[in-house]
Amino acid sequence: MIFSIDHIVFAATPAQRDELMGALRRAGFPPVDFHLDFPDIGSASDSVGFRGGSSLEFVFETGPPGGPATWFAEVPRVIGLGFSSDDFERDTAWDPDPGAWTMDAQQGFPNSAGPHKHESDFYVFVMNRKDRVLQFPELTEGPRLAKITLAGAAAEHWHERLGRWLGLPPSGSGLAVGDTELAFAEGPNPNVRATLTFDNTSGPAVIPLAAGEIRLTGESAG
Repeated sequence: MIFSIDHIVFAATPAQRDELMGALRRAGFPPVDFHLDFPDIGSASDSVGFRGGSSLEFVFETGPPGGPATWFAEVPRVIGLGFSSDDFERDTAWDPDPGAWTMDAQQGFPNSAGPHKHESDFYVFVMNRKDRVLQFPELTEGPRLAKITLAGAAAEHWHERLGRWLGLPPSGSGLAVGDTELAFAEGPNPNVRATLTFDNTSGPAVIPLAAGEIRLTGESAG
C-alpha cells in the first residue's frame, strides 16, 4: 500500500535553493547529507528533511543542456510529489497515461515509477520502500507535513487520478496519505500548483514560491 509521502521535488535556481533551504533550516527542518548530480540534464539537487524520514529536494541547473524546460519555466515551485510503497509491484499496476516510466535502482535510491510523463509540468511518482523505512529514518522529530493543497483548474482531475492510480483513501473532500491530508482547490493555474503546510515549526510563517507557498503553522501536532 501507499503509506507515506516519500519526498517532494522543487525546481529552483541555485540562489533560490540557498534561500529556501536556509529559511527552512531556521524553521527547524533538519539538514540531511544528501546531494545528487544529474550530468545528463545539467542539474543537481540538495535536500532538507522533515519528521518521519521524508525530505524536500531542490533541483537546480548546473550547466548545459539544463533541466526540462517545463520544470524551470516557473521557479521556485513544487514540480514532483513522491509517495512511498511497501508493495511496489501492486501499487504501480496502474492504468497509466502516455509516458509512464520505471527507474531502476541507482544513486542509492530503490526503484521508482511514475504513471505519466516524468518531464511534465507537475508529476507524481512512487518509491519502493518495501520495509516501510523512508530515506532518513533518524528524523523522528521536527516539522510534520500536515497538508498538501493542489490548486488550479485541473485540481479535480488530479483528485480523480491520484485516487485511482494510488488507491488513496478519502479524507473529507480530499484524500489521505498516512497522516498527511491531500486537498484540492480551485486556482488560476491551468494545471495545479502545490502549497505545503507544516506543523511543529519554530513559529508561524509563509514562504512564498513562484506559485503556491510553504506554510509553517508553528502549531503542535495533536
